[in-house]
Amino acid sequence: MQIFKATKTTLFVLLLCLSLACTHKRDLTQNALLVHFLAEPKSLHLTNDNSSYQRIIFQLTQKRLINVDITNNKLAPDLLESMPQILDDSLQYACKLRKGILWDNGAPLTVADVLFTLKMIVCPLVNNPDQKSYFKNLLNVIVDKSDSLQFKIINSKRYFDNASMLSYAPIMQENKWDPTHILRKYSIEDFQNIAFKPENEKALSELVKQFNASDNGRLPQKFDGLGPYYVSDWQTGSSITLLKKKNWWGQKSTKHEEAAYPEKIIFTIIKDMEPTVLALKKQDIDVSCELSGVALNKLQKRDYFNKNYESAYVGSFSYTYVGLNTKPGNSKNAFFTDKRVRRAIAHLVPVDEIIQIIAKGHAKRIASFVLPDQAEFNKTLPLIAHDLNKAKDLLEEAGWKDTDGDNVRDKLIAGKRVKFNFQLSYMISPVTKEIVQIIRSELYKAGIEVSSNPMDFSIFYQTVQNHDFDAMLGSWSTSSTPEDPRQLWHTESWKTNGSNFVGFGNEYSDSLIEKANVEMNPAKRELIMGEIQRLVWEEQPYVFLFNATKKIAISTRFENRGMYPERPHILYNYLKLKSIGGLTNDMIR
Repeated sequence: MQIFKATKTTLFVLLLCLSLACTHKRDLTQNALLVHFLAEPKSLHLTNDNSSYQRIIFQLTQKRLINVDITNNKLAPDLLESMPQILDDSLQYACKLRKGILWDNGAPLTVADVLFTLKMIVCPLVNNPDQKSYFKNLLNVIVDKSDSLQFKIINSKRYFDNASMLSYAPIMQENKWDPTHILRKYSIEDFQNIAFKPENEKALSELVKQFNASDNGRLPQKFDGLGPYYVSDWQTGSSITLLKKKNWWGQKSTKHEEAAYPEKIIFTIIKDMEPTVLALKKQDIDVSCELSGVALNKLQKRDYFNKNYESAYVGSFSYTYVGLNTKPGNSKNAFFTDKRVRRAIAHLVPVDEIIQIIAKGHAKRIASFVLPDQAEFNKTLPLIAHDLNKAKDLLEEAGWKDTDGDNVRDKLIAGKRVKFNFQLSYMISPVTKEIVQIIRSELYKAGIEVSSNPMDFSIFYQTVQNHDFDAMLGSWSTSSTPEDPRQLWHTESWKTNGSNFVGFGNEYSDSLIEKANVEMNPAKRELIMGEIQRLVWEEQPYVFLFNATKKIAISTRFENRGMYPERPHILYNYLKLKSIGGLTNDMIR
């Protein structure tokens, strides 16, 4: 029996070794680009969801009237012949579509598609509060009777950057979404009129109900667009595959953003850094913009990595922050309604330590939602010093004391003794987990317990949108262009479950935001924006952490390896596979 067991074990090990030896190795001569995502988008609905992952995919599958050229940080025409021409009243913008743009079914792009898209965005029944905030001034679209490609955008009031709203609207095909032309019965002005009662319009309600359906953000055939790629497959939690279109209308374009060199682009979801590093070692991914500082620092010390990948720390228009819920609902304790407590938290979070540990020093501390490289940054705002004693004094002033000697502060709130033990919610990743651990350790020194609350992206985003959290660790990707503070800081964006997750604002701050957004003089607007930043700094709804660098790696088997501060940081469509002769034997294996 003993001999039999040994023989059986030996056979099993031998078979296992043979199995591992025969494991499929990726063919690196194939023109398929594998891109690393830490998470997947909640959905790819064309209007109703918003995330950095969605925007990356939309850069490849959708087209807008104008877009940001990431190579020079400027708005540029996309579906338009040229940038919109601002007319003398600052309310009207003359636009003209490019010729020869075709939908996948061969139908030409028309102004009717543009008008349908804009109507759907502003329709009160559509579940897109974030996107709607960019179109509050939109009043009408008038088609030029002498030229079917020419039209005017009419706005209800001046806005410092009215034209930029056109970069937030992936153009949709009217005949696909509204084949019986129900929306033609209504004007944009109807939908923008608060007296309009869309729920009384049966056909409209049914159309939008179908449009809002979750399948429109999950089924690949539902979100095709005018871009050079289409989503062919979405394996939930695993990968999203894009294929190059065979007869795309823009094949002869010389624009770098309209190249389509990879035949296939696969966004593969790897949530943890250790398997990501392993995938890079095996060349199972070609691109990652989501490496941690620790991971990239280690990888750059490896010869195999430096041979197979070009890598860099690249500046970005993004920042990381801790959001404190200043207006908690009945299900949450009032931990952060007092700005003294919020400032105490700011004094406790060891930002410099986080930068050294997480980013290996490749990040900058910030004091505002406007970044130092943006024109309207308020240079007078000081960084909040790490000061344990100052934090303790502020907590004492706010009534948070340790009354029972258990080293955790407590306070009587609404007749109930409450321990200062709050949940810090965050999207699961190795980097965020480590940041939370550092924050937990430091806050405990001041008598505050922090409970970690990790979540998948979709659940996290829904939780913070519904204000159902104590504190959150988040990040925002902004842009090189001037900031519109409405989305993050106007009280309306809190009431409508927009991106003002923390509940900042009052009548005065709202009035400043509204004033800034109609000021056409850049110098005057800069002063107003400086005051808004000062108010946010004073109220401390965010503990601003750092303006991060993106840690990027691109396989050297591709040419055109540009890396840019503006998102999505890489022109994935422009990465061109080297000829077979340009690939080394090691690359091909």
